[in-house]
Amino acid sequence: MNQLDQSENHSWEQLQRDPAAFERFFKSTAAGLCTYAFRIVKDKQAAEDIVQDFFSRLWQKRSQISMQAPPRRYAYRAVHNACLNYLRDNHLISNDALPENMPAEEDAIERELQLQYRVQQLERVIAGLPQQCRIVFEKVCLEQKKYKVVAEELGISVFTVRNQVAKAYDILRNNILWELICLLVLDLLAG
Repeated sequence: MNQLDQSENHSWEQLQRDPAAFERFFKSTAAGLCTYAFRIVKDKQAAEDIVQDFFSRLWQKRSQISMQAPPRRYAYRAVHNACLNYLRDNHLISNDALPENMPAEEDAIERELQLQYRVQQLERVIAGLPQQCRIVFEKVCLEQKKYKVVAEELGISVFTVRNQVAKAYDILRNNILWELICLLVLDLLAG
């Protein structure tokens, strides 16, 4: 089970009674929350402090929480609001400017969740590439090395590097397209 699945499956009841579940929830959501907070406040330390403060307050008040929203959604909403408060309290933005400059709360949370899902989906497909194809793809696309450099590092030809990158893109495109088609069919069947 990947991190997204784990964090989506946490219930308030688990977080209230099981410290290990709370720790798993923290580990599976903290990095994403920090990234999300950083996009709003544009200050890495402030973003980390906001997220740390959220988890500290959540831990202290976990037995009192009674929410309808899933914990993950609540976490993004709470961090979003804390970021807005930080901007307002530090006079980095006026109260009048907040609604115009900030995306709608639910939309921003939903976009962040979708982005995280897509990144995890992409990571899963990359991890499933054939070994040499994955290594070449990671060096060229993720590490941004030139084809010639990768060819020299791996002792293969530049032509082989090009072929492996093309093969990786083809596999990525087909796998992600297949998942999108499945989601579309499920959506049509449900509607």
